[in-house]
Amino acid sequence: MSLKAKRKVVSSIPPMDGGTYMGVCVAVVDLGQQYKQFEKQKQGKYAEECMFIFEIPDERVEVDGEDKPRWLSSRRFTVSLHERAALFQMLTAWRGKALTDAELDPAGDGFDLMQMAGVPAMLSVTVTEKDDGGRYNRIEAVTGFPKGIPAPQPESEILVFDADDPDMEVLGKLPEWVQDIIRKSTQFADNAPEEKVEIPPEETEGECPI
Repeated sequence: MSLKAKRKVVSSIPPMDGGTYMGVCVAVVDLGQQYKQFEKQKQGKYAEECMFIFEIPDERVEVDGEDKPRWLSSRRFTVSLHERAALFQMLTAWRGKALTDAELDPAGDGFDLMQMAGVPAMLSVTVTEKDDGGRYNRIEAVTGFPKGIPAPQPESEILVFDADDPDMEVLGKLPEWVQDIIRKSTQFADNAPEEKVEIPPEETEGECPI
């Protein structure tokens, strides 16, 4: 058996210019319990994480010869509604209003993140350079949509994935690198699919970096 290392093919799609873009959330993804270890920590811990994927209809890319809207992902959020948590701050800015006492009550049902699927947003996007010189887009802020401006309508299928109750068809429609993150969760480590879920070519969308 030969062991040959090859450089992976990376997307040739150039990043968008930095600025503010109109988008709509086309996927709310529960990434499951992920192992996290911060710098200077001797031992990490598991924490529930999530991600939001936005479609930007006005920015187009060509995928397998088809004209498609570009996708961008949010950062990976720890699922926490503490007032200093990044997820709490993002949701407050995006919704334009504070969460209710009932939604914040630790003994209550909490806030259903899945209801953000299909919700429009204004995205503050920057261009970030990687160590290898590559450049990609990063969503720095998500805010509510201004009144009086027509919200964009999603072209893509709206996807919602729950790691505790996984829909394998939905999993297969997510970008492959997102599937790989989900497979590292405790939920999939205990009950991992026997075979890797393949993404149908017609479901592959535009660039969607972390």
